[in-house]
Amino acid sequence: MNACLRSNNRLFPPWVNERANGHRVSERKPSTTGKVIFAAVALWSAFSVRAETGTEAGPSAGQLSLRVVSVVDRFPPYEDFCRRQPDECDLSGDTVAIHSPELIRKLIVINASVNHEIRFALDASQYGSEEHWALPVSGYGDCEDLALEKRSRLAKFGVTRGALRLAFVFHKRHLNSHCVLTIETSRGTYILDSFTDEVFRWDRVLYNFEARERSDGRWDRFDQTGWSYEY
Repeated sequence: MNACLRSNNRLFPPWVNERANGHRVSERKPSTTGKVIFAAVALWSAFSVRAETGTEAGPSAGQLSLRVVSVVDRFPPYEDFCRRQPDECDLSGDTVAIHSPELIRKLIVINASVNHEIRFALDASQYGSEEHWALPVSGYGDCEDLALEKRSRLAKFGVTRGALRLAFVFHKRHLNSHCVLTIETSRGTYILDSFTDEVFRWDRVLYNFEARERSDGRWDRFDQTGWSYEY
C-alpha cells in the first residue's frame, strides 16, 4: 500500500482527515524517461501562454485562504526529520515569492524532474518503519519525501524557503490523503504534486485542504465542515 494514502490513523496525524472513510487508491508513478525536461519546458510554455492571455489571477488573488480551526505541532515523523536535517526545515526568508515566468519554469521543471527520478517505495521496505520522512537519496521515496526533495531543490535554485510549505490534502474523487508542496506567490498559492507534472493553483485542483505548514514550523489545521466531493 502507498504510504501516502491513508488507510488508518497511523499514517497521518490524528487531527488530519477526520471525515475520511478509509478508502484507498494506488499512486500513479510516471515511467522514467529522458524526455522529462523537454516535457516540463513544454508545460511551462503552455502555462506562460495562459498567463499572458490573462487567465492567471492578478496580484494577491488566488492565495490559499481557509478558516483555521487550530494550530498544531509538527507530525512526529516530520519533527524527527527536522531534528536530523534542520537546514531542510528552515523556513526563513520572504513568505511570498514574486510570480514570474522564470519562477514558473523552475516549479514545472523541478516538479516533473523529481516525479520522474524518484520511484515509489514504502517506508517499511526502506527503513523498517511504517512512517519515516527523509530526502529520497536512494532514488526511492513516498509523497512527503518527494515534497521535501522538491523544496530542497527549489531552495538551491534561490526560491525563498519561507514560501515553500508542505500541506496535507484529501482528494475529492479518490478519497485519499496525500502530501504536497505548496509555494506562496504574489499571484496565488501553487501546488507541486507527485500525481502530476503540471503545476496548478490551489483552487484549481481536486483537493480538500486538511492542514498546511506555517513559516514558524507549526501547522494550520483547516475547517473540514465545508469539504466537497466528486463522485
